[in-house]
Amino acid sequence: MSSRTPAECIDLALDEGADEERRADAIRELKTANECDELAALVREEDIDERYRRQALESLATPQCDSALRHLVDDGLEGSLQGDAEELLASVEDD
Repeated sequence: MSSRTPAECIDLALDEGADEERRADAIRELKTANECDELAALVREEDIDERYRRQALESLATPQCDSALRHLVDDGLEGSLQGDAEELLASVEDD
């Protein structure tokens, strides 16, 4: 993992001027560090491209982040993200 803080990872993931790989790497770093709240915040962020929101959502599908994923499902997400969140939560709970 790099020496970026969670806040720096969030900033990079939200930076439309950064290249796609760096943005995706920032989200992977958050997953590696089990930064569940930060990942959930990215999923809720409607101003970024859906692919980054989806990557953050998929990163929450771990036993360590199941409560953050449950909050997303309970709070509701728009469109297909809601269904995906429900499926991911079910798969984590089945493990």
